[in-house]
Amino acid sequence: LAKDVAWCDRDLAAPMEILASAMLRGGRRTKRLGLELGAAVAPFVVQYRTCKYEQMAFADRRAALKRRTEARAKADGRAAKLMMNQTSMQAVGRLGALERMETEAAMYDEMAMEAAKEAEDVAMRLREEVGRIGAARAREWDASVRVIASGMKEACAENAAIWEGALEAFRREFPDCPKTAGV
Repeated sequence: LAKDVAWCDRDLAAPMEILASAMLRGGRRTKRLGLELGAAVAPFVVQYRTCKYEQMAFADRRAALKRRTEARAKADGRAAKLMMNQTSMQAVGRLGALERMETEAAMYDEMAMEAAKEAEDVAMRLREEVGRIGAARAREWDASVRVIASGMKEACAENAAIWEGALEAFRREFPDCPKTAGV
């Protein structure tokens, strides 16, 4: 743009050169800020992508709790059935069926204990992972926010210096130009 203006209008070429130079420098600084911010935001992106794994872990916990509840309900049902039929089966002499019912009740109780142990293991693993991820998240996010804030502060200072330099260059080139009250 500055070259086209210089070719068409020589009087307007000097201010356009100052403006074009400042715009170019400001654009380069903004591009560099974008790259810095892209690198600093990486931990946030990683955490966003890993959220689905956290949701899956909590779904595993829910499934383990559901299995534990169902297994306990079956075991309690078998135990209740055994208690209801125990005296009548002894009186009638059906000791084989009674023994089979006792074995089933013990087997279902053992399955319920295994489901409870599995649910507790999942809970412990989930608790440890949530604590570990939470500590890492806090550490990484704090560092990233600091980098973002310092990068933006530096970029704003550099952009202000670029445009103030352009204003000074314009005033040197055109000393008879009036100064505005706000600048």
